[in-house]
Amino acid sequence: MNTDTTPKILIVGAGPCGLTLALAARRNGIAVRIIEKSPIPAISQRGAGIQPRTQELLRALGVLDAVNKHAILTPRIQTYVLPEGVVPLKTFDVVPLLKPTASCPSLSLIALGQNQLEFILRAALRKYSCEVEFGSKLLSLTQDADGVDAIIVKQDGQEKIERYDFVVGTDGARGIVRKQLGLSLFGESRPSINLITGDVRVEGIDIDYWHMWGEMKTDCVFLRPTEVAGLFHLMMASSQGNYQELINDHDALQKEITNITGRGDIRIVQVVSVAQWTANIRMAEMFQAGRCFVAGDAAHVHSPTGGQGMNSGVQDSFNLAWKLALVQRGLAPMTLLDSYTHERVPVIKEMLDATTQLLDRTVQAKAAGTDLSHWDRSGPLSMLGVNYRWSSIVVDERDDPTAAKVATNGYGIQYTDLRAGDRAPDAPALKDIHTGETKHLFDVFDAARHTVLVFSASPERISTVTQVLSRLPEDTVRCVAIVPSDAADLQTEMVLEDTQGHAYSNYDSNGACDIAVVRPDFVLGALVSSSEALERYFGQIFVVDQ
Repeated sequence: MNTDTTPKILIVGAGPCGLTLALAARRNGIAVRIIEKSPIPAISQRGAGIQPRTQELLRALGVLDAVNKHAILTPRIQTYVLPEGVVPLKTFDVVPLLKPTASCPSLSLIALGQNQLEFILRAALRKYSCEVEFGSKLLSLTQDADGVDAIIVKQDGQEKIERYDFVVGTDGARGIVRKQLGLSLFGESRPSINLITGDVRVEGIDIDYWHMWGEMKTDCVFLRPTEVAGLFHLMMASSQGNYQELINDHDALQKEITNITGRGDIRIVQVVSVAQWTANIRMAEMFQAGRCFVAGDAAHVHSPTGGQGMNSGVQDSFNLAWKLALVQRGLAPMTLLDSYTHERVPVIKEMLDATTQLLDRTVQAKAAGTDLSHWDRSGPLSMLGVNYRWSSIVVDERDDPTAAKVATNGYGIQYTDLRAGDRAPDAPALKDIHTGETKHLFDVFDAARHTVLVFSASPERISTVTQVLSRLPEDTVRCVAIVPSDAADLQTEMVLEDTQGHAYSNYDSNGACDIAVVRPDFVLGALVSSSEALERYFGQIFVVDQ
């Protein structure tokens, strides 16, 4: 693995998206530089909902335990009868509490302030000798066929031209990277949908519920408890108040909250952060220009309804990181990077459609209405159904090789049949024949290399696969045999006994496609049975000497 300590990749923006990219790159042995124009870390909750699929990726980065230590389950919503605002009107779940399954160890939506998530990611990144450079600002970019020149000004005013192999903009919708690349955000603004959002310390209400008064299209106050005792995330709309006055005058803010809720006992004791939010629904048509890329809010902005924004940015970064690492190390062709836009753009388009529909229903919903579907954050919003079945780099031997691949249902559907391009399922109760340890498949997958699962106890079958893998770059692929019973004589790196049959069941391994290739982003790159198909998949991923 690359041991060069000179940063080859510049990441502009140190939110969850940029930090995820940096951490995934470092785990792949790639030196990166990550800069953030703000002089200090963010202090606001912002995108606090962490979806099940994102939890799986945070596990892959080794930070999920730290996240779970501080995160809370999304509280139940409680609405109130107005004008007194005391008597509960309805109480209901945003997401029903679901027990983990053999294929999905995380099924609950959890909440953790974005500031706290960033703190955890920075701490993990620090272990790889990488620090965020706060107060460093990108001024401009120029690129050629071999690299990118970036002019950066540091907090002390020192300006310098730096040379990088690649640059990734994770610097938000107003960020400079996208603008320098000439990538426009296409879509619409909804100036009629205006809200005040922020974080406030509150007395007078409990932390058991997400408290809601009123309707978003007229007057409303939503107070969601956070993982910090006494701190609530505020979302409010006012048909009477001047928003700038409410933002700048905390006494005026308190008065309007009292007017809308009818509750004189609710007291704002501290305004930690507060700002105005207007609905913007936009995305770039391409997420790449030459050696430069955009991810997260730099590539797409949308409604917070559905809790998809931060999660989509993290998944952008996870998709891009392993590809960048292989190309930067000279192990993969530059064409591999084209698959980032090819895979992510259709997913984001569907995500924008889903969250916009949810926004429209939420704005129009009546507080006393019986239809609560606009608050449902389960199903496709868990993002476990995100897939890349149409991708040019995935191989499923059951597909017709002459048929054109069309990008459909990349976001909103959880299929019952497993195909190449889908999220790779977990499986528990796997006994390591060599060590005796019990593992999950998620413990075996690696964010820094491909994992080839061979569902067979046949030494000849394993040998056929390892012969193909032996021609690939060193330490980029791991072969794991999944056997239905003890087969300790198999000669491969890892042999796992499927003691409860979950792996065979989850991968539907009935012999049709007994080889599953799991990419470093925990996506099934290939489902095959023949050596030819296995070679075809890796032939488009790696630069292989013939």
